[in-house]
Amino acid sequence: MSQELCYTCEKPLPSGQSYYEDHGVKVCLNCFRTTKRCLRCRFPSRSLKNIPGFGDVCEFCEASFTKENDNACYVCNEQVWKGASFYSGHGKTVCQKCFAESKNRCFSCHFPVVEGEVIGLGDICRFCRKDNIDKRSDLNPIIQSIIPFLKSHQHQIVTPINIQWIDWRLILGMQVEERREYPIANFDELIRYCYPILYLKERFYIIPSLSQRWFIVHIAGQLAAADICQSYRLPHLLDNGPFQQLARGWCHWVSFNTAKALKYKDITRSVSRYPTTDITGSFSKFQAMSEFRKSKEIIQFAQKNLKKYAKKYL
Repeated sequence: MSQELCYTCEKPLPSGQSYYEDHGVKVCLNCFRTTKRCLRCRFPSRSLKNIPGFGDVCEFCEASFTKENDNACYVCNEQVWKGASFYSGHGKTVCQKCFAESKNRCFSCHFPVVEGEVIGLGDICRFCRKDNIDKRSDLNPIIQSIIPFLKSHQHQIVTPINIQWIDWRLILGMQVEERREYPIANFDELIRYCYPILYLKERFYIIPSLSQRWFIVHIAGQLAAADICQSYRLPHLLDNGPFQQLARGWCHWVSFNTAKALKYKDITRSVSRYPTTDITGSFSKFQAMSEFRKSKEIIQFAQKNLKKYAKKYL
């Protein structure tokens, strides 16, 4: 019986020694340790091929990459092979190489080509600069569109709506006893620590250059917070009492439910995980309930318990 050969070096596999096996072939330990591996499957190949925009792949994975598409990189204009990893945003594609080598990325969406800067936030791409709101934006149509949704959650719009555009660092300072600087580089890092919109003492504090989708999601939750504060005569919901914990969790769930209703999958996923600070309150309770209860039942539960907690703790 002939001895099995190592696929890479084609030498007999040492008797009694372990070996690496994949793609139906075996590789000796020496080749496994010393041979350059496929970027996709980590196989120690004897015939790597470079896929533009991806890297070196073995002869087994090569077949999964084809040129049968017209997907060109927005930055280098080279074709992005089918099967290769790439960044996709704003209807544009950026190959893995260009994305990895980009020195500046948009704070809001990570797009690797920027055209300007928002003070206090960072670089911004041309797409977010176009779509994001600022002091000149008319926010009334957006807020008016949210009224029916808030009514369905048993909340009303608190008027007048006093909006203050501020630097994100001031929002961070509102939520921590000691001022600390966080290494914020992108929008998703920002919301790990706080909201891009925060209701406090009859005002809505909003960071500049916030995307319209994020504005709709977070203003819904903070409008609910404003209604609760007015109803129970509170300046804000940032205290750590049982009522405030429940109220913050509920308002975060309103934002979550807004994103979910509008089918903003990326924002829904993000809101379900962040912020990582205690500002989300009892959100996990409402999130757990949403897995087996209808929205109407959760709304009834929230309003009933807000009244109950107000009598007991306020």
